[in-house]
Amino acid sequence: MNSKRLHSINVLETPFSTVTSNGHWFHATRETINDYVPGLMKIYSFEDLIDKAVTWIDSADSLAMIIFFALAYLINPWVAAAVALVFHYLWYHQKSAFVTIALTPVLKFLNKDFFQLLIAAVALSFMGIYGMYTAVSIGIVLFFLFKIGLLRRLWDKLESNSKIGKLPLNDRTLKMVLVRYSLYQNMAPKEVEKLDRHVQQAIIDYNQKRKK
Repeated sequence: MNSKRLHSINVLETPFSTVTSNGHWFHATRETINDYVPGLMKIYSFEDLIDKAVTWIDSADSLAMIIFFALAYLINPWVAAAVALVFHYLWYHQKSAFVTIALTPVLKFLNKDFFQLLIAAVALSFMGIYGMYTAVSIGIVLFFLFKIGLLRRLWDKLESNSKIGKLPLNDRTLKMVLVRYSLYQNMAPKEVEKLDRHVQQAIIDYNQKRKK
């Protein structure tokens, strides 16, 4: 097993998968990307590509949190919470369709802990000042719910149970990152289509290994 340092997280590689220290699981590996997108890792490191995919995966939590704190001042906090949760579900499942190079650094900034803590602290403080105690309570619960990634784990679990044989959400996001950056570097992205078959085989191999 190889371990590579990626900024503030670790990337662990096995023959079947790649896992980050934050619990993001990909069935694609360094070898996968090198085989099916030749030359891309000469421009972007494996760790950098994983980091870009993780940025989009984590963006569901960041954006949903911001949406709640913004709407809670305008509408009923329970309705704001419902809107934030629905957005989280839809964005998390469809985010791969929106992956763009320009938005990646913006989302990476929104995902930073200091920014999220600042937004939460300011929003909750003003809610307390104006006596919005229900909004404060809901805001605290949602903040920790998003920060620990519990909703993402729930969606992943439901997705894996309902769509057996489909490309997992994390791998779907990584695939789109590879497509976007391949296009940006004028590389033919058609080879990325082979990633689907490789990932499915990796899932089969991993499951068989677990049963032994």
